[in-house]
Amino acid sequence: MNQPSRRLSGIAAAPGIAIGRAHLIDRRRVKTPKRHLEASEVAAELDRLDGAIAASDQQLERIKKKLREREGQDHFRIIEAHQLILHDEHLVGPTRRRVQEELVNAEWALRRTVEEIKSVFDSIEEDYFRERRSDIDFVGDRILRNLLGEQGEVVGTPPAGTIVIAHDLSPADTAQLHRAGCVGFVTDAGGKTSHSAILARAFELPAVVGLEHATTKIPAGALVVVDGLTGEVVINPTAEELAEFRARVRRHGDLVGELLRDRDVPAETGDGVRVQLYANVELTEEVPSAIEHGAEGIGLYRTEFLFLDRTDLPLEEEHFMHARGVLRRLAPFPATFRTCDLGGDKIAPLVSIEHEANPALGLRSIRLCLRERELFKTQLRGLLRASAHGKARIMFPMISGVGELRAAKAILSEAKAELRAEGVAFDEEIPMGIMVEMPSAAMTADLLARECDFLSIGTNDLIQYSLAIDRVNEHVGYLYHPLHPAILRTVRYVVDAGHAAGVQVTMCGEMAGEPLFTLVLCGLGLDGLSMNATSIPVVKNIIRASTMADAKQLAEQLLQLATVEEIEARVHAEMTRRFSPDLLRASAEFGRLPA
Repeated sequence: MNQPSRRLSGIAAAPGIAIGRAHLIDRRRVKTPKRHLEASEVAAELDRLDGAIAASDQQLERIKKKLREREGQDHFRIIEAHQLILHDEHLVGPTRRRVQEELVNAEWALRRTVEEIKSVFDSIEEDYFRERRSDIDFVGDRILRNLLGEQGEVVGTPPAGTIVIAHDLSPADTAQLHRAGCVGFVTDAGGKTSHSAILARAFELPAVVGLEHATTKIPAGALVVVDGLTGEVVINPTAEELAEFRARVRRHGDLVGELLRDRDVPAETGDGVRVQLYANVELTEEVPSAIEHGAEGIGLYRTEFLFLDRTDLPLEEEHFMHARGVLRRLAPFPATFRTCDLGGDKIAPLVSIEHEANPALGLRSIRLCLRERELFKTQLRGLLRASAHGKARIMFPMISGVGELRAAKAILSEAKAELRAEGVAFDEEIPMGIMVEMPSAAMTADLLARECDFLSIGTNDLIQYSLAIDRVNEHVGYLYHPLHPAILRTVRYVVDAGHAAGVQVTMCGEMAGEPLFTLVLCGLGLDGLSMNATSIPVVKNIIRASTMADAKQLAEQLLQLATVEEIEARVHAEMTRRFSPDLLRASAEFGRLPA
């Protein structure tokens, strides 16, 4: 008699549905011995530490080489981040001092240093940065295993077609599992912005993380379904459930295949209006996926990655090399580089900033860059140098008004003048724009548009600031409504202001990639939409199956409605009348509209 299926819920980390047998990996922490040293043993112990670091570096180099050979020039950057941590003075220096001053063995000294560094990250509120704790852990664990003479690669090779169940996975682990042919993974720990989750999305491996007890609740060899869109894991599905999931996989596969056949055709409405579709990208690893899904460029490249996993600021050469790599990979399409959007919390390990009671409204983004001019100019010089190697655009985030824009432009002009004097090539006509994500910027969009080359509406913060809600606060998150009358009217106002000044207006917030909103956004007059790459084929299909006349008519109707509920009901009725549920569900769902 078959046992009933069991369902677990976690964090949807990488979209898609995977079906396979569970392969459990023991990724538990190695026990750390403590031993007192004689003074005469210190030199040998330091040599042992150096040897373990060198062995760890060699192991990561081998993994990186295999990735480069199989995946090309993009998917090994996260492994390089772990190599940087290996040699970081803030990890190596204190460990060596503990061995010398406390006369303890390298294993114990290393563990103490790792815990100390992790405690710094524990105090950071932003998930993306707080999850860098795991990177420190993985590097420390690798060195520790080499100190103890244990196998450096603890994952091993799972059978092809299996779903890996682990407490946590490092980026190196994830890369190995991808090469081994596993079809998905589930972890107790981790979040959507962990490096393993980022690589899973780049490799298109369905993943659910943050299940806490998956390793104890999922038996080895059990048949498992991983739904990387909903965050659900089904253990030993019934025959009916299995048939349903397999049917979903087939339907989704058929739909994706059909949509991708139009990858190279433009997003043009039936009455001949072209809408540019771009990708939001966080890592170089995501660029190939953007191209494969039909992106006409990158509308938002988040440059914060270069500031992570380190306790020193990136050099100009790093900014240059990184941006040049993106541009070369993306050619002939353009890339819009957002200058570092870091806040008081996020940049705590790099810049000394006093604790802020409300970091979202504090010293962050362009405000921080204008205070830390050298940090800002270093990035701008690197981006400008890269502009000689492709179509680059520079975008300033969180601009509140013309005064801030002029201050940022002044530093950009200084960087240009310096490079010019040094005889360094760059694009003299590089387009410069801003993100409109504050109500003050939206209300002065007509003034701002006169002083830049393009506007890009960042709806994530614009909605949060306009409606005065914290979108990650479970008590008020229900108030986060992209279709609020105030938001629609604000978008229309910004678009009209930009067009009056003759500049392009696009949208790069999450709202841009929601298929249910595509017709509305086109009707409001946006010139382009930038989104997660997987949403591009769906949004393009909707645009090509519609007319701009219909889109404008819908938008005008919505602008006359008074409540969120009325607008959502009208949008839902119109979109479900025009398009199939499978199409509307083919990319990540907001879940705000009525079922």
